[in-house]
Amino acid sequence: MSVAHGRSTFFLALALTIIWASTAQAKSITIDDSGSQALEPSVSMHWKTAAPSRSGAGNLMVGTATIRVRINVTPWLRHSGRIYLSLPAQQPGPVGLSWVTQGRFLPGQLQSGNRVLVYAGPITTLFMEDTLTFQFTVDGSLMGRAVPVTYHFEMDEE
Repeated sequence: MSVAHGRSTFFLALALTIIWASTAQAKSITIDDSGSQALEPSVSMHWKTAAPSRSGAGNLMVGTATIRVRINVTPWLRHSGRIYLSLPAQQPGPVGLSWVTQGRFLPGQLQSGNRVLVYAGPITTLFMEDTLTFQFTVDGSLMGRAVPVTYHFEMDEE
């Protein structure tokens, strides 16, 4: 082994240690959203296209729901924070979610099993509120009955 090769290995290992350490410090905490309220009791799903295609591309079902989001951010008051919307893996299969907001949170989209940033900045109030209009998409061939869709908000702590 040459000395030059040994040095590059050391620096690569050091760089990987620094990257791992910085990502390992963040801890996601579920935010209390018990003050949130769905304006519709259930989401009515309908076919995205009038006639399904033979390729299966027309099997998407869509539905919308409006949610008055009220999350308790008291533990992070007077700090800066990064808030994420998390959509865990769902039954009966992959669920897509997109949304628009009234302005406090960022609009966006994600697939089940992931999360996305909806707010970054100072936490100046005990509660953060916004109205989100969700649009859900799911493969209609997987839908045999009504199923609950779960989501939650998370804060990353360092």
